Amino acid sequence: MYNDSITHGKEHINRPHHIYVEGACYFITGRCLEGKKYFSTFQRKDIFVSVLQNLQRELGIKIYSWVLLDNHYHILCSLGELTFAIPKSNHNISYQSTLVKFIKRLHSITSLLINKQDNTPARQIWYQYFDYYIRNKSDFWKHFNYIIKNPFKHGLVTSLEEAFHYKYSSNSEWLKRFGIEGLNESFIKYPVEEVFLGD
Repeated sequence: MYNDSITHGKEHINRPHHIYVEGACYFITGRCLEGKKYFSTFQRKDIFVSVLQNLQRELGIKIYSWVLLDNHYHILCSLGELTFAIPKSNHNISYQSTLVKFIKRLHSITSLLINKQDNTPARQIWYQYFDYYIRNKSDFWKHFNYIIKNPFKHGLVTSLEEAFHYKYSSNSEWLKRFGIEGLNESFIKYPVEEVFLGD
C-alpha cells in the first residue's frame, strides 16, 4: 500500500501506482536516515513546524492532522477540497507535482536548517517517505486516530490522554474541537489497530 517510488525516481515492480487527483487525501510518513533522532529537541521540532506551516500556506496543501516524533513524522492531507470519490485516472501530473514539491521542500529546507546548526552541510537527514491514498471516510478516521495516538505509542507521553495535548502535533486543536469524550469515541468507532502494525 505504501510507495517510495518518488524518492527513487521510478516506479517499483509489485508496488501499486500512485493516485494523484484533486481532493485526494494522503497519509504521508517521512523517516530520518537510519532512524536517527534528528528532531529530539524542542528547538529542532520548532524548525520543522515552522517550515511545515509555511509550505502549507505557499502550496495550498490542506493538512488535517500531523505529528512529529524524534525521527519521523506523519501527515494526513489533501490536494484541494477533500473528497473520497473514486478517481477516473491513476495519474495526474499537476497534483503529483504539488505533492512531490511539498515533501521535497519539507525535507530539503529542514535538512538545510538543521545542518546549518551543526555545521554539517552535506549530511543526509531524511531517508525516504511513503504516501498512502486514503480510500474512504473510515480509512481517513483510522489514520487520523493513528496520528493522535503516535506520541503515546513511541513513549513521548505516558498515556493516550497526554497524547491529546502533545505539542508537536495537531492533537491539541482537535481536542479543542471534539473534547476528550469525542476523541475517545472516535477511537472506539475507528480503532487504530486496524490500520497497520508497523511504524
